[in-house]
Amino acid sequence: MMEQPSTPDTDTATPASPGAEKPPRPRGAGLALLVALLALAGAGGAGFYAWQQHQTLEARIADLERGMNEQLAQRASLDALGLLRKELDSLRQSLEAQQQSLTQDTTQRLEALRAELATQQQALDALRALTGRDERLWRLGEIERLLTAAQTRLRLLDDTATARLLLQEADRTAAPLGGEVLPLREALQQIASGLNGAHLDREGLALRLTQLAETLPELPRIKPSAEHAENAPAEGWWPRAKAWVGGWLHIERKTAPAAERDQALLEAANKLLQARRALLARDTPQALELVRQAAEAASARLDGHDTRALGALDELADITTELARPAPTMVDLTPAFTALRALRAAGEATTLQGN
Repeated sequence: MMEQPSTPDTDTATPASPGAEKPPRPRGAGLALLVALLALAGAGGAGFYAWQQHQTLEARIADLERGMNEQLAQRASLDALGLLRKELDSLRQSLEAQQQSLTQDTTQRLEALRAELATQQQALDALRALTGRDERLWRLGEIERLLTAAQTRLRLLDDTATARLLLQEADRTAAPLGGEVLPLREALQQIASGLNGAHLDREGLALRLTQLAETLPELPRIKPSAEHAENAPAEGWWPRAKAWVGGWLHIERKTAPAAERDQALLEAANKLLQARRALLARDTPQALELVRQAAEAASARLDGHDTRALGALDELADITTELARPAPTMVDLTPAFTALRALRAAGEATTLQGN
């Protein structure tokens, strides 16, 4: 055997005990460990690959389940739509049948109603033929009443405004009677157009004259001069007689001394009462003349500076103006009454012919 050369390492190493050599390391153990490690790495890679494949499979299975569910839902929807179509078809057929039935029923009812309406129309025509004469007679009677009222307002009250309104109402009442009342309507319109002049309120004027006659002797007078006072006649039986006549004519006077009364004003008051009687007797010219005389006497005797005296004079002037207005034109209503009587006679002749 060859001797190994000595080195410093070998020289300094601890001397081995004789007979105790180190056993040699086995080389197969390292290889097995390497193989085991490689096997573990392969197993891990295989496990990861298998996990990935499992995930992929699960995703595909989920997709398949989702697609199957959608297909099942679509199929169920199609089935439901088919059922709905069948139900709609049955409902359509039922509605068509009901519509046909209702159309037939409605047609039958309309025909029955038409027949009933025709019957009622015939009855209504017969009723109108019967009541038409009554309406005509009623309208003629109403026209006669209006004409009589207009004549009364004209003759008794000189009320042309109300008479014109009554004549217009009579014309409106006659209008629905048609062409047969044309002469009557022409007469009414001619009478209404002939009415003119203002309405004279005789009763109101009579009250105003009475009030003036009561207050006129007590109003302030013009103070006479001393010369005129000396030449004035003394009180005697004639003034007392005039005062008694005034009391008999219902002139209420305030208690005042006889010396304070004026004979001219007393005579003016008496003329106002006479004018009142003439006015109520429809003698308007006589009433106007008496009022003018009383106004002249009062204006000569009353104090023009006193408010009450001025008011009385203005009142006399107003009454004179109203009495001087043109009197309403008296119209003759005979043509209207004649046409009305002719219409009545024609209606009676028609009724006799129909009977």
